[in-house]
Amino acid sequence: MLGSLTLAASLAALPSFIIASPNSFPSPSDGFSCAKAIGQVSCHATSPVNPDSYGTCCYNGALAPGNKESGLVLSTQFYNLTTGPPDSFTIHGLWPDYCDGTYPQFCSAQSGIPEKSGEQIEALIQEYDPSLLAYMRTYYENEPSFWEHEYNKHGTCFSTLRAKCQLDLSPYINQTSAAVVGYFQQIVHEFKQLPSYDWLAQAGITPDSTKTYKLIDIQNALAKKHGGVPYVGCYNGVLSEIWYFFNVRGPLIHGQYLPVESTTNSSCPADVSY
Repeated sequence: MLGSLTLAASLAALPSFIIASPNSFPSPSDGFSCAKAIGQVSCHATSPVNPDSYGTCCYNGALAPGNKESGLVLSTQFYNLTTGPPDSFTIHGLWPDYCDGTYPQFCSAQSGIPEKSGEQIEALIQEYDPSLLAYMRTYYENEPSFWEHEYNKHGTCFSTLRAKCQLDLSPYINQTSAAVVGYFQQIVHEFKQLPSYDWLAQAGITPDSTKTYKLIDIQNALAKKHGGVPYVGCYNGVLSEIWYFFNVRGPLIHGQYLPVESTTNSSCPADVSY
C-alpha cells in the first residue's frame, strides 16, 4: 500500500483530485449531464442544471428541486494578531451563498454530505496532506473545532462535494474523505491567491495604531488586485475581515473562479483603523 506522503504526492499530481471524471460516472447519461454543466458559470447558467442529475457534480447548483442555487462562492479572511502572523491575514473559510446574496448553512440532511468532527478532519489531512495541515496550523487558527464548524456549516452545502462526485481512489482514500481533504485544499489554495496584507501594503495601507485609512481606499486597493470590490468588515471601527466573491465555472474543487462584486455592504466607517 502507498504511504501517506507518496499518496499525497500522487494526488497532487492528478489534474483533479476531487472532481469526478466522465470515466467514473456509472452511465453515459451521467457523463453527458456533467459535460453539459461543467462549462457553465454559476448564477449565469444558460442551460438549467437539474438538481437530481450528475450535472450538480460539475456545477455548484441547487441541492434539491425547488431550492436556490449556491452559485456565489466566498473566500473569506480574518485580520487578528492573536490568531496569526502580524504580516498576514488568516483564513476564515470558503462559503456558498445563493445568487441573491442570502445563504444556506448546515446542509448535511439535505445534501447527504456527512458532518465531520474536528478530530476527524485533522486526522484525514494529517494522513493525506501533512504539508497542508502544517500550513493550516499557522494560517487557519490551528483549531480543529473551528475547521469542524466551517466544514459542517459551509462545506456540506456544496453540491459538488457529495461523495458520488469524487474520484474513486479506494482503497487509498474513500470518496467521502476525499471531499473533506479536497475542500480544505481548495480553501488554502484560494487564500494563497488573495494576499490581502501585501495588496494593502502596496497601496501604502499598513497596520498603524496612530492613523486611520479611508474605507474607499481600502476597497479600491483590493478591487484593483482581485477584480471586484470585496466585503470589508470592521469590529469597533477596526479592520477585521475581508470576503472575496466569485462565480465559478465548474466544480468547487479545481473550478475556474471568476471575481464578482460583493453583495454585502461594508460594516466599516468611512475612516478605518488597521
